[in-house]
Order: sequence, then structure tokens, then C-alpha cells
Amino acid sequence: MKKILSFLFVFLGISVAVFASETDDVKKYTQNLIDDAIVKIFKTGVAKNDRVIPFRKVLNDNFDFDYISKFVLGVYGRGISDAQLSNFSKQFSELNVYSYVKKFESYTDSKIDVVDVQKGKKEGQYFVASKVRAMNSGDKDYDVDWRVVKVGDKYKVIDVIIEGVSMVMSYKNEYAPILKTAADEGKNPVEVLTEKIEDKVIKLKLAK
Repeated sequence: MKKILSFLFVFLGISVAVFASETDDVKKYTQNLIDDAIVKIFKTGVAKNDRVIPFRKVLNDNFDFDYISKFVLGVYGRGISDAQLSNFSKQFSELNVYSYVKKFESYTDSKIDVVDVQKGKKEGQYFVASKVRAMNSGDKDYDVDWRVVKVGDKYKVIDVIIEGVSMVMSYKNEYAPILKTAADEGKNPVEVLTEKIEDKVIKLKLAK
């Protein structure tokens, strides 16, 4: 009995240490991502046009846009060719680059801290809570959460939740009617949506 208890204590001790190490790694990764993607790029003095290229690199290096694209497309993404997925993912990532460059303009000189990491039910998935600290008296802090997965030996972001609003669910809900209408009309839903997103990206580029 004593041997069993000793084993359990050692095993649990190792398990807790491993879990703590994992969450520490995820916390460090996410904080570095926040600092690189938002704090450095959106600090005062960086011109709007100079933010796009470094922001695009950070997003494409750290966001799993193929995974996100498949989720957003839902049933309409099943059975599509690699070329169709690649083309959609490319336009979709560009949409996020230009959309978030605009959204994050208000984060100039903000302080953003990772405050908690929770391991998800699925292996290699983590939920990371961060807080945007109010810089001015009277303003309130607000929450930005991240869904992070481990892919091989790297971490990737698959969702950003700002004040409870999920990026991927918002896109999924927005695109569902467009995909359905295209399918009902006998068109290729993914190609139709890709063209619409490409048009929107062009408009965002011209408006920047």
C-alpha cells in the first residue's frame, strides 16, 4: 500500500510539473505573440502603412489559417481541392490582416498581459486569457482570449475572442448564408465566397 501511495505521489508530482511547464510555455508564447503582433507594431509613431507587412508576417507565422478556413467553411469545405482551400485561405488571411490592422489602431500604446492559461479537453489545446489594460483614467480594462493549439513542436492560434465575441464563429455565421445561396444556385460556394472576400480585401487596401 505504501509503495502504491509513494508511486501515486511521485506520478502526480511529475504530472503537475509537466502541466505547469506546458502552460508556462503557452503563456510565454502568447505574450510574445501579443508583444510582436500588437504592442510593437501599433505603438505611437508607426505609420499605418508600415504596419501591414510586419503584421501580415506575424499572423501568417502564428495563425493556422488552413484549420480556421475549414472551420469557417463548414460542410462546404468538405471535398474541396487543395488549390481551392489554398486560394480561400490566402484571401481569408489577407482579409484578417487588413481588418485587424484597422481594429487594433485603438490599441496604440496599450498594455496587454496574459493573465491565465487553461488546458482544453482536446490534447494540445489551450485557452489563454489576456487583458487589455486601460491607459486613461476612467477607461475600463477588457478581455482578449486566445485559442492556441500545439502543432508538432510549434504553437498556433485558431481563434481570438474579444470581449466574448469569437472571430471564427463571427466569420462562420456571416459566411453561412453566402455559401448556402451559392450552393442553391448551383454555383461553387467556396469559389463564390473567395471572390467576395477578394473584392473586400481590395476595398480595404484602397481605404487604408
